[in-house]
Amino acid sequence: MKIPDDVRKDIPLTQEVIYFDNTATSLTPKPVIEAMDEYYLKYRANVHRGVHRLSQMATQKYEESRKVVADFINAKFEEIVFTKNTSESLNLVALGLEHTFKKGDKIVTTPYEHHSNLLPWQRLAKKLGLKLEFIEGDDEGNLDLSDAEKKIKGAKLVAVQHVSNALGVIHEVEELGRMAKEEGAIFVVDAAQSVGHMEVDVKKLNADFLAFSGHKGPMGPTGIGVLFISEEYFDVFDPPLIGGGTIEDVDLCCYKLTEPPERFEAGTPNIGGAIGLAAGIKYIEKIGIEKIEKQERKLVKRTTEGLDELEIPWYGPRNLDKHAGVVSFNVPPLHPHDVAAVLDEHKIMVRSGHHCALPVMKKLGINGTVRASFHVYNSVEEVEIFLGVLEDLVRKIRGAL
Repeated sequence: MKIPDDVRKDIPLTQEVIYFDNTATSLTPKPVIEAMDEYYLKYRANVHRGVHRLSQMATQKYEESRKVVADFINAKFEEIVFTKNTSESLNLVALGLEHTFKKGDKIVTTPYEHHSNLLPWQRLAKKLGLKLEFIEGDDEGNLDLSDAEKKIKGAKLVAVQHVSNALGVIHEVEELGRMAKEEGAIFVVDAAQSVGHMEVDVKKLNADFLAFSGHKGPMGPTGIGVLFISEEYFDVFDPPLIGGGTIEDVDLCCYKLTEPPERFEAGTPNIGGAIGLAAGIKYIEKIGIEKIEKQERKLVKRTTEGLDELEIPWYGPRNLDKHAGVVSFNVPPLHPHDVAAVLDEHKIMVRSGHHCALPVMKKLGINGTVRASFHVYNSVEEVEIFLGVLEDLVRKIRGAL
């Protein structure tokens, strides 16, 4: 598949706008929509337990989707649980492990987390009297691994993001996972910004739990997420939601849960969403994850070079080997929203604000950033147009001062 031209043919919106808001959600290629349409038009039915042919077909496609996801992150079929999104997945982890903690236990995370991988641990710490400690790092988002080693000692759980949605930094998750395993700590990975953009292997990462959303890197639909639960924790993790589909037997006095993964999926799931997610992953695999990562790195390099040429401050690691396809910047003295509005006038879609990472903004002493984030269908030509608009904006600002 030719990058990015063939991909752009499958996504009509790329002909209408320059879409640099992929960290929030990516655009959807036609094969994903077609796979979902096929479900809704040809074998629309609920999954599991149904004897009729439509239910059997829906169940087969739904479980095939689970297998596609499992293979993509090197997990086992039964270790894949479908959820709504990354936020729900991480909240479920905190709730499902609550009974394993006692007062004084330590949770370790970083100051760079998305709120979804911070608030659940803050709430749990407050509720149970736990210690919540943060691995030190610099203003570029680079973690101090020697401090990480100290903080992780004696930890009950370590929860970290793979890639920062605010700064684009790629954390040393494999190394952090090794440290956590040596301490016997539970290791939780927020992979919302890495799956679909780079290789993610739950075994290499030593992940016990890993969460991601279908609508971001995998180019799937909204409303479908994934929670990987290592089989080691099947009988430790207490499902926060139970009911339809989660049981093997029920009496008026008690119940017995069924085997994973159904044990962890209460009620009717997002069947069409799971099928769409699998189609998105197949699409990613057809392109090749290495090609996607290479294209995004090329775009980051040109973007940061261009911002430097314009003397526009940007945030994140200067070592571009550690910089994923996310570039945050500001155009002083304008507010990030004003810059985003100017870019929108030129049909360039970016995100502005605190990006659900307020501690990061406070650490940097700013009220937010403008964020351009890329996927494989973005081109160097689009980046040049984007930089041209910024150049005109900077010229007007500096001419008025």
